[in-house]
Amino acid sequence: MARPTGVVHRVSEILIRRIVSGTYSPGLRLPSEVDLAGEFECGRSTIREALGYLASLNLVRSRRGSGAVVLDYKREGRPELLVDYFLFGQHDHPLPVLLGEMLRIRALLACEAARLAALYATPESLEPVHRAIAATHAARHEPLEHSLGELEVYRLLTHASAVWPAAWFASAFLGPLREAHLVVANPLAAVPDDWLAVMQQLMGFIEARDAERAVAHLEAHFAEIDGRLAEGLQGLMATPELAERTHLAPER
Repeated sequence: MARPTGVVHRVSEILIRRIVSGTYSPGLRLPSEVDLAGEFECGRSTIREALGYLASLNLVRSRRGSGAVVLDYKREGRPELLVDYFLFGQHDHPLPVLLGEMLRIRALLACEAARLAALYATPESLEPVHRAIAATHAARHEPLEHSLGELEVYRLLTHASAVWPAAWFASAFLGPLREAHLVVANPLAAVPDDWLAVMQQLMGFIEARDAERAVAHLEAHFAEIDGRLAEGLQGLMATPELAERTHLAPER
């Protein structure tokens, strides 16, 4: 289900924050549509649409005549909750640990994308990847834009392979991860001086259909940059900048 807009978006975001922060705990029956419409000063159709969106994220289950019940989002939720969980959730591990593990999953997906591209991509299907690498390199002085561009490179590598189920899995994770980058990438990201050379070597291995060397090359790249990012995460948590971002913002 597409992310809602307008008033539905505002209502949805507030309800998501209440669930993810623990204000609404699993098993709780939400107020009726009439009561929620009165609280948010909107129509029942708006509440119904917002609850439908929450149901698509496995946050609530609605039954005709019995209202909506809050689900255990930690066990039932979807990747789209990533940013809300980082910002407002009750974490079972320190935030730097969670972010570090997300970086690891990103690396695993990127390496798999490189492997698939090396096995199945054609020169024509790799052209969008080359263009994305050039565009990302052009944004090397804008850390956030560069970081988002690198994610797009890996997404396009899965497209180049035409192994579409793998592309769907990658998109399901990389989309929410893009939003997470908006929270932490800008203060953290430092573009490696050799980034373009690393990507050019990667594409050389892929075009030579050397999947093993492509994956090993990308693993070495991530080992280096993610080590620096891990140190940056620890330092960032000691500053007010991320603390402000991870504080439950007032509802509006």
